[in-house]
Amino acid sequence: MIYVNKVGVVGNSFDWIVTVLEHTGCMFTLLLAMLLASPSKPVASPLPDARFVSDLHSKKVDDVLTLYTADAVFVNPDGSVAHSGPELRKLFEQVTSTLDSDLHLHPVNIERKGDTVEESGEYTETLRHRDTGRVDGIHGTYRFVGHHEPDGEWRFTRMEWH
Repeated sequence: MIYVNKVGVVGNSFDWIVTVLEHTGCMFTLLLAMLLASPSKPVASPLPDARFVSDLHSKKVDDVLTLYTADAVFVNPDGSVAHSGPELRKLFEQVTSTLDSDLHLHPVNIERKGDTVEESGEYTETLRHRDTGRVDGIHGTYRFVGHHEPDGEWRFTRMEWH
């Protein structure tokens, strides 16, 4: 729709609002109108979150390990750390042999800078202890950092659970 005002022809409703606000001196209102009118597209994380959750649920330890860089760090909620290689393998073998995981990630913030991305959010997880059948529901926050590797894949360089 095209609007005409005393100042001249304005192309669309947003332009008209900007013109009116500029001439009335309401800079705060102008900035607010610009923020509200700006189309915001949710940024999708390039990290392999869905594959991580699926592989963990399916107990595919070898597949899970391919999602990490050679120098990755995994920080457990208790603060203990596992590094890529034998430590990370041992962690996932212990988890998958003793627990059934139903993990759900809820990203809140995703920031991409070149070949690096940082994702943070909240998680919920239902853990069933295979030996007793006991079910625990846990929740918390997470922070993932990833890197775009030369082979074209995104991999985790750091995974923190809180």
